[in-house]
Amino acid sequence: MTPTRLIDATPVTDDWWLIRLPWADPAPRPGQWLWMEKTGQRRCLPVRDADAGEGWLAGVLPAACLPGDLGPGTRVGVSVLHGEPVSAAPGDRLLLVGEDLGIGPALALAERQADQVQLLLLGGRHGVPARLAPSRFLVPGLADTGIAGVAGLEEQGVAARVASAEERPGVYEGPIFDLVGRYLSEMTDADRRQLRLIAFGPWGELQQRRDALTAGLRDVQVVELPTATH
Repeated sequence: MTPTRLIDATPVTDDWWLIRLPWADPAPRPGQWLWMEKTGQRRCLPVRDADAGEGWLAGVLPAACLPGDLGPGTRVGVSVLHGEPVSAAPGDRLLLVGEDLGIGPALALAERQADQVQLLLLGGRHGVPARLAPSRFLVPGLADTGIAGVAGLEEQGVAARVASAEERPGVYEGPIFDLVGRYLSEMTDADRRQLRLIAFGPWGELQQRRDALTAGLRDVQVVELPTATH
């Protein structure tokens, strides 16, 4: 671990926190992550944003996953980067899925590739670090599962739906992969063959779910993030 001090640690929407720390190497991208450690507690921090010119890296974590109290100037240890950057080819039509710690990188990729995203699905046990709003997009197969989309992405033309373990207005109550299954079940074989699914989520869980849901898609990429703590 390399010692450093946080540039920022700020609460954002839905009891998630924005964590920003110094980073001198070339800017990381969604799909990569590092360990952040404080007082013996180690947490995975997935890359949300980065700026090589200004020299920082940022991620978002739910309050329940923070390694103790954090604030600007807090001393932490950070690891080297793990994982591989995820990017989309020019012709890709994307179905993006973000579960729990995978929500941050899924949002980041949707913002960067907005014109290629067919649907973004977010959910898990900790809410969503974004402002939700009634969506103006009709999503086949999901009309009865909730109307909440992501306000900032609506402005970019990106359709999104949200799942939660708790009952919330406009949000589907249940596992995020219920929405994946419902959405794909409404597609024709020809449409499925044109779709690339990229899923970010907990280590060990995504691989178990993907095979039953994703047969016939053009491509499936799973980015697993560790949930173990030390």
